[in-house]
Amino acid sequence: MAFNPPQYKAKDYSALKGLHAITDEQIEVHLKLYQGYVTRSNKLNETLAGLVNEGKAGSPEYSELKRRAGWEHNGVVLHELYFDNLAPGGGKGEDSKFAQAIARQFGSFDTWKTDFLGVGKMPGVGWAVAYFDPSRGAFDNYWIDRHDIGHPAGYRPIVVLDLWEHAFSVYLKPTDRGKYLEDFFANVSWKAVDARL
Repeated sequence: MAFNPPQYKAKDYSALKGLHAITDEQIEVHLKLYQGYVTRSNKLNETLAGLVNEGKAGSPEYSELKRRAGWEHNGVVLHELYFDNLAPGGGKGEDSKFAQAIARQFGSFDTWKTDFLGVGKMPGVGWAVAYFDPSRGAFDNYWIDRHDIGHPAGYRPIVVLDLWEHAFSVYLKPTDRGKYLEDFFANVSWKAVDARL
């Protein structure tokens, strides 16, 4: 029986409009990039399956494509986590279940937010992710500079912030990252964040 990998299906984010300051045009451009990850992931998985079915697993072509798979897969998943934790009128978050949970560890929601923003202000392109480590019952804020490298094994992403310049370059200059961080927090869907706990 031939290996036939399941396909990714792009989520419909057409209703993600009317965010505070992050323009509809910016979201539209960003969604095209996301669709590219979905398309490339599906093509890559089809090609890899074809190589397996032809008995070429372990070939140089297979090996290089397999190395690329984590990048493309996480490009899909991280963007979905990012878009899923955005909503118009997201609120400040202080009354969320997440804020209550985070305050037990950080002392307050604001202290956690300061730490998370500190990660977001680091130079470079990548992701700021607030993770939950189930083995310790603890939250950690991480900088991830590549989709496929640096994610802590076994941790659950809770708040995901895209810090590649494509996330804000249509409405802000790359040097305006601080403004984008403010805009992101004005649009966080704390309901979506709470559902990830």
